[in-house]
Parts: sequence; C-alpha cells; structure tokens
Amino acid sequence: MNCEMSETRMRILQLLKMRDSMTISQLKEALHISQMGIRQHLAILEAEGLVEYYQEKQGRGRPPYVYQLTDEANGLFPTTYANFAVGLMHEVAKFNGPGFINKVFRGRMKSQLQTYQQRLQGKTLSERVKELAHIRDEEGYMARFDEDEADYVLTEHNCPIALIAQEYPHVCEIETALFRQSLGAKVVRVEHLMQGSHKCCYRIPKASEK
Repeated sequence: MNCEMSETRMRILQLLKMRDSMTISQLKEALHISQMGIRQHLAILEAEGLVEYYQEKQGRGRPPYVYQLTDEANGLFPTTYANFAVGLMHEVAKFNGPGFINKVFRGRMKSQLQTYQQRLQGKTLSERVKELAHIRDEEGYMARFDEDEADYVLTEHNCPIALIAQEYPHVCEIETALFRQSLGAKVVRVEHLMQGSHKCCYRIPKASEK
C-alpha cells in the first residue's frame, strides 16, 4: 500500500477488496464517519484511479452509486513477486518439463503442511479453522473465519499467487488438499477467484469434527 495514503482511504480500499463493492451508506456504517467524509475520500481515490462506480438498478427511487476497486487498485495488494515467480517457473519448465512444476508445488505443500500442523495440533476443528485463517491472513490472503449452523467457513479475499494460479491452475487443487490434510476434515471450495468470484471460499462441515 502507498505509505502516504491516509489510514481512512487505505481502510476503504481494504473494505472494497473484501466485500467486492459497497455503497456510500455501507461505507459510512462500516467506518463511522460522515457521508460527506466518505464522498471526499472516494473522490480522491477515484482521481487516483483506484476506485470506480456504477449505479445499481432497483425498483423505485434514485439508484445508489456502488463503488468497487479498479484493476490498478487490486495491484496494491500483496502479490509476493508473482511475476518473477511465473517467469522463473517458465524457465524451469523449459529444462525439466511441465510435470516438474507440479512436483515443486507438491514439495512446497509438504513443507507448508508440517508448519500448519504444528500450529493446529491439539485444537478442536473450530479452533483449527480459526488458526488456519490466521495463518493464511499472515501469508497475505486477507483470510477470515466464519461459521453457520452446518459449516465452518474460511474465506480468502486476496490471492498473492493469482498470477501463478492463472498459469498453473493445479496449484489451487494442491492448496485445497493442503487444507484438508491440515484440518483433518472435509473441505469444499464453493467460490473461486480463478472462476470469476471476488474471493475464494471454503466450507468445512461441522459433522466432520475429529
């Protein structure tokens, strides 16, 4: 993030990243500042090319303006040198074949699995999912834990390896397998950034408690 950007505008960008889009009223409620203040911050962000808006069609009355991030703004969030990594993988694949990349991913998963399991050891399933959300948040995925009557829910609003996943989609399946093995439970991905959603969302049935 731009270190010269105000804390409020950074928070607006984070909210739009996590919720995909929001109205001025929704931002006002989330940030507890005046509607005029929200408008001023949005005007600055729009001028900087970081937010854009459209009017949401509805029944009666004036349709509200809905704000969302631009592609440029999405680039402000962690990518962990993905461009470099993709280029490096291309070079590796030239010498070792494309199958070698999957071996690299699986080797990385084994290392992650050891680290994850150490932090999840001795916890209930609920505690394991919460801790996994903390781990993924630390890794730049903007992860969040929720639950409903039937499931625990892990949501990731950012993907630091999005460019890698676009080139090598198998990495997403390896990550899902990593979650299953780390949690020792069934994990179902119900939303996917690579398939047009604004987040990756995983549901873990409470019935799979071990």
